[in-house]
Amino acid sequence: MPQADKIIDRLKNLIDAGKKTERPKCERIAALLKKLKKQERAAKEKLAKEKDRTKHKRLSTEIKILHTQRKKAIRRYKELKKSG
Repeated sequence: MPQADKIIDRLKNLIDAGKKTERPKCERIAALLKKLKKQERAAKEKLAKEKDRTKHKRLSTEIKILHTQRKKAIRRYKELKKSG
């Protein structure tokens, strides 16, 4: 999903950046987390309905990527909350 790639790229930029201007980043990460969660749920629903093996495999890979990125973002969000 191209949309998921954009969100993941933005999330990577926020996670990898230093701890400058933590408050706005914290809010942006929270918003991106909501979007990622929505996309992960939608992908899981598609996966449940999908019968084609190749599409099924692609969707499960996408779900793993989204889930991993969400976990990273949650960790970073908690760090920012603690230090801020």
